[in-house]
Amino acid sequence: MKSRLANSIRCSFLYMNLGRRILVSTLLAVIVTAAAGAQSAPAVSPDEARTAIQAGYAEWVKARIALDMNTIERMLAPDFYFQLPDRKLTRQEFIDRVHTNKITRFDESVLTVEPIGNDWSVHIFVKVEADTKDKDGKTSKGYRVLVSRDGWRKLNDNQWILLSSEVLGQQRWTERPPIANW
Repeated sequence: MKSRLANSIRCSFLYMNLGRRILVSTLLAVIVTAAAGAQSAPAVSPDEARTAIQAGYAEWVKARIALDMNTIERMLAPDFYFQLPDRKLTRQEFIDRVHTNKITRFDESVLTVEPIGNDWSVHIFVKVEADTKDKDGKTSKGYRVLVSRDGWRKLNDNQWILLSSEVLGQQRWTERPPIANW
């Protein structure tokens, strides 16, 4: 059964003259559009986001090198994923792999910071040195540079979390790479 109020509003709208109907429709469209735009606007400016995200990466680097699992887990969103070229790791799979390599250097440079709704898409350039062990237990040094696209979100308590990370390109070496400032 239709409500009397809805029926009354519909009848009132139908009996308005054409000019008033156009005006009411236009006002409703403007209100809905403004509300939708306000919901998707980022809560911070790109400069503020860049500064906060760079600070987040500084914290991330320290946690990765120190294997500070509390910080690593706190910084990852509940639905975080890590996209490799051949497969997607869940948050837990990523956390489980953190211990597989002992990272001795992790330098990142933020290249771009772009808003996507209330989240931020960030491209970074990373230099990594890690000690790895083969199946016989022999340790070797590995070097890697990569470019990745990461997703970040600001939470209400001014904390920033990583939503995702996708490796866009990488190169590995077993000796010091021919990269500037290595």
